[in-house]
Amino acid sequence: MDVKVVEKKKDSVEIEFTEKEIPIALVGVLQNAGVDAYWHEPHPLKQGFRIHVDSQNPMDEVKKAVKTLDSDVESLKKAIEEKLK
Repeated sequence: MDVKVVEKKKDSVEIEFTEKEIPIALVGVLQNAGVDAYWHEPHPLKQGFRIHVDSQNPMDEVKKAVKTLDSDVESLKKAIEEKLK
C-alpha cells in the first residue's frame, strides 16, 4: 500500500492511500475521537482514496488513530486465533 501526504496545512491534512479499507477505518477511529475527518475518492476513474482531517494538530490525530487501529487489529487477531484453536 502506498501512502502520500497530498496537502498539509497548519490545521488540516489530506492523505492519499492506494487501498480503500485503511482510510475508512482511520476515519472511523478519528470520528469516534471527535475529530473532524472524512474520506473520499478524488476521481472515480483514478485509483486513490483520501482522508481529510481538520484539527489543531491533524498529524498528531492521525498518528493516534493509527496506533488505536493497530491495537484494535491486534485484539481482533488474538480473539480470532483463540476461537480457531
